[in-house]
Amino acid sequence: MKIPGRTAALALAMTMTVGTGAQAYAAPVAASQVPSALPATGPAIKSVKSSVAKRTTANLRLRAKSTLQSSTLRVIPNGAKVAVLDTKGSWDKVRYSGMTGWSHNSYLHALASASKTPSQTARYTTANLNLRAGAGTNHLSLGVIPQGRKVTLHRVSGNWAQVTSSKGSGWVSRLYLSSSAQPSIPKKQEKPSVPKQSQKYAYASAFLNLRAGAGTSHRSIGVISKGEKVAVLATSRGWSKVRSSKGTGWSSSAYLVSKAPDSNKHDATPVERDKPQSEHQISPTGGSARYAKTNLNLRSGAGVNHRSLGVISKGEKLTVHLSTSGWSKVTSSKGTGYVSSKYLSVGKPTAEIKNVRPDTQRVMDTVRRLFSGDYTSFGTIRPGSVGHSSGRAVDVMISRYNSAGGVQAGDRIARFLIDNRSQLGVSYLIWQDQIWLGAQKGWEPYSTSGKYGTHLSNDWNDTTRHMDHIHVETHGSSARGGALDYSALND
Repeated sequence: MKIPGRTAALALAMTMTVGTGAQAYAAPVAASQVPSALPATGPAIKSVKSSVAKRTTANLRLRAKSTLQSSTLRVIPNGAKVAVLDTKGSWDKVRYSGMTGWSHNSYLHALASASKTPSQTARYTTANLNLRAGAGTNHLSLGVIPQGRKVTLHRVSGNWAQVTSSKGSGWVSRLYLSSSAQPSIPKKQEKPSVPKQSQKYAYASAFLNLRAGAGTSHRSIGVISKGEKVAVLATSRGWSKVRSSKGTGWSSSAYLVSKAPDSNKHDATPVERDKPQSEHQISPTGGSARYAKTNLNLRSGAGVNHRSLGVISKGEKLTVHLSTSGWSKVTSSKGTGYVSSKYLSVGKPTAEIKNVRPDTQRVMDTVRRLFSGDYTSFGTIRPGSVGHSSGRAVDVMISRYNSAGGVQAGDRIARFLIDNRSQLGVSYLIWQDQIWLGAQKGWEPYSTSGKYGTHLSNDWNDTTRHMDHIHVETHGSSARGGALDYSALND
């Protein structure tokens, strides 16, 4: 005999146990429609719950609803395991640590089942290799695994491999993995025979940092003296690997020349100013008053290679004690240290907020609201730049810019501004020695291009190369407003 309601309930229970991949989930069984006359001994129908285990590939927001505008319940850490209960388009309903909400599923990867996962296999990197949050170069870099390091291979997808390494778990290009700890190298590459006369040499045109890697983010091994002859072993994007009296490392190619510099000629480069040769007293009694023309780093020594003790606000009154080769020793609210003399003025600068254009102000307000802690200050009105002097540009100074976390924070802000350039009126950006002039060109080299910043060719440092801040140029008053794209916040 067919009992009304029972067939439908049984069919629903069967449907809930048959899932397809990551979309499989179980919904609660609907309220029973079985008549009251149903015998008590009839077969029981139980609610079936199932879920799919996934792992986060980035610090991921758990939201109350499946929308970027929804409130954040908490942040799920990178690499955490979650249970996926439901899927709605690009959103997954997940349960983590007893809390249920919605997360963007582009940052969730399904865990391979035990039956399909091969035994863990050792591999070795054959180059310095980016560890990425997902299988593709469009995913965030979690760090760089050095060449020759051992990693554990979990699974392969196309040309990408999921591994566990000293930098954590993520994805790397499997083209740079080897089963051997010492990959074979063609004999001709082991020790290239270089005739003595073909060795390239150069001279340091200034006191020059020798760094552990090709970039200012790498630590300084020592300082090469001006005029020292060094052997150039390799070059890469404006940096040269050299052998010097301080050892082997990397130095800026801009300060390496083919002829020994004239030791009697003053060379006012920023690197030489890092090592002052002489000092002269500005005021023998009490110092003289000056004002900061912009937000200004207070450094422990006279040069950009010295650590920042804090940021002096624009307009602050300072006491100047002495100056040396473009740097001034001052006392400020942040303590006593050195600042660049070119950013000091006799009179107090006018308040910048009155001259900032609407698009620039919109950018500042948005960054202030969404990225608190990722930046230290803004720099707007100042001479020397058409954008800054007209109020159409702002420098977003990045916290801990010389650390991996600081660079990642700057990357998030830069991507957010590009994603929302129409809404905010953004024209172009400069960040990490790269310039972004539009979607068609993308990011291009800045200081090494020979096209941009040519007026700074003798003054390249962390600030002029935009390593410590993002330069945001706006149209002035062209922002269209509207809903913002928040996807960069999940990076």
